[in-house]
Amino acid sequence: MLHRPSPVKLAWGTLRKGFGAVAFFSLFLNLLMLAGPLYMLQVYDRVLTSQNIDTLIAFTLLLGGVFVVTGLLDLMRTRILNRLGAKFEISVGEPILRSAMRRNVQGKSTAGENPVDDINGFRDFVSGSALIAFFDAPWIPVYLFVLYALHPYLGFLGLAGAIFLTILALINNARSHNLMQQASEARGRSDALFRTSERNAELAHAMGMKSDLARRWNALQNQAHVYKTQVSDRIATFTVLSKTIRMALQSAMLGLGAALAISGETTAGVMIAATIVLARALAPIDQLIGQWRTFLAARGSYKKIYALSMEFPEDEQTITLPKPSVSLKASILQAGPPLAQNATLSGIDFSLNAGDVVAVIGPSGSGKSTLAKMIAGIWTPQRGDVKLDGNPMSKWNADELGQMIGYLPQDVELFDGTIRENIARFSTEIDDAKVIKAALAADVHEMISNLNDGYETKIGNGFHLSGGQRQRLALARALYNDPFVLVLDEPNSDLDTTGELALRNAIQTAKAQGTIVIVMTHRPSTLQAVDKVLIVNNGKQTGFGDKDEILRSSKRNVLQNNNKQKLTSQNTKQTNAKGVAQ
Repeated sequence: MLHRPSPVKLAWGTLRKGFGAVAFFSLFLNLLMLAGPLYMLQVYDRVLTSQNIDTLIAFTLLLGGVFVVTGLLDLMRTRILNRLGAKFEISVGEPILRSAMRRNVQGKSTAGENPVDDINGFRDFVSGSALIAFFDAPWIPVYLFVLYALHPYLGFLGLAGAIFLTILALINNARSHNLMQQASEARGRSDALFRTSERNAELAHAMGMKSDLARRWNALQNQAHVYKTQVSDRIATFTVLSKTIRMALQSAMLGLGAALAISGETTAGVMIAATIVLARALAPIDQLIGQWRTFLAARGSYKKIYALSMEFPEDEQTITLPKPSVSLKASILQAGPPLAQNATLSGIDFSLNAGDVVAVIGPSGSGKSTLAKMIAGIWTPQRGDVKLDGNPMSKWNADELGQMIGYLPQDVELFDGTIRENIARFSTEIDDAKVIKAALAADVHEMISNLNDGYETKIGNGFHLSGGQRQRLALARALYNDPFVLVLDEPNSDLDTTGELALRNAIQTAKAQGTIVIVMTHRPSTLQAVDKVLIVNNGKQTGFGDKDEILRSSKRNVLQNNNKQKLTSQNTKQTNAKGVAQ
């Protein structure tokens, strides 16, 4: 099977024309940089000997014009790189977010991984000065050739210096790469703990965990700083060494030029010009060594987002199937969370028709939430499938399937945006009539209308909602656009009596519209709104059918078990009594 190209690679490919423009400007910039040495050559060898002030003024004005053009070209090059960085960020942002969400759904995300930081870090590298050194580096041979043209000895000295500094840069890379990666991973873990602690501040405060969490974060931060300091020390060592060698080379070039001038092989102008040309030739290498840390971080960021996009690629395009309207059939032989070692569900087999309402009951840890995620299309059974109108859910495009599913999880999360946007699932084309219909069905329309900004009230920014309000807003979101399957996982955990009544009414309304409603619940009150019951125990289906029959059967089993226990107890007492009498 052919793999799709990574969106990261495609985004990088779209920057080629921009990089071509940067290289074009770099061509003229580096050629114009020779104007300074030529100016010094003319001043020392022509102006000073002729004592002609008009020639000096002409050369100076010409050099001033060159500097103006050079500044404009450098500005254009920098602005192009800024826009290329922004273009890359915008191009990869959306597909990387989708890949990150797919990774999280499959349970493969780890603490400290933050693709947003990686995208921003690589964007900064593209927009920053570090990348400019790569465009200037190809012109080093040109400067060395100019030195050779001035005098072969000067060219050999410049070549030796460039080779030595390049070797230093390679050693710098080899010595810093692994430490930089370890520092990045350690910093990611400390940042992840910081975000988790901040998000759960109320829990930490209530349970006296603030100090312990702060100490743990500080320990992780110290570990990250150890690696970071080692990286900084090594890079600083090579940076200082490179700077010292470069200064020594410039002095050596000046001394060699002076010696050649004294011997009559060159002139004083050549001596000064060669020193300036050498500085320009070594500048890109010096910049690369100084910015090596930025380069390593950018390379690591690129590798991470590239690997993320390849490991969790876009869903393959599938044929658009007709919207289901008849049935749901679950036949799950073996299923569990994506990375679970053992299956948490097995032997699940039931069918539902349009308008059926089923309650899934069972003790905690029996697999109800896992079953809810299977039916909602979040997870896929390892063996078996869930079908809508005879078509397995895996055959649908994920986004198209999501429009047919309404899902209310146990842990309710609302997103940064308005209440209207949250209910409408942040659709690009929001149907206000459907938003209001869903809010009315969840009985939150009046509550929303009483807010100062109504449906335009922004979630977050200091705005507080109670647990019950959040749950009912999430119910409205699940009901939006009249889904064919409505999965409610403990939908009344935070609801009061009024909220429970609204939930039952919402279920009855959905039933009347032909929606299949599946409710995972512990509360007996929810059973009033259902007509079927599915019993799950230890991950296995132990009963399914009409509510009254299943509940009667359950009661009979309970009574039989109780009678057996009573008979056993009575027999034990009689045996003990006989033993005492004897």
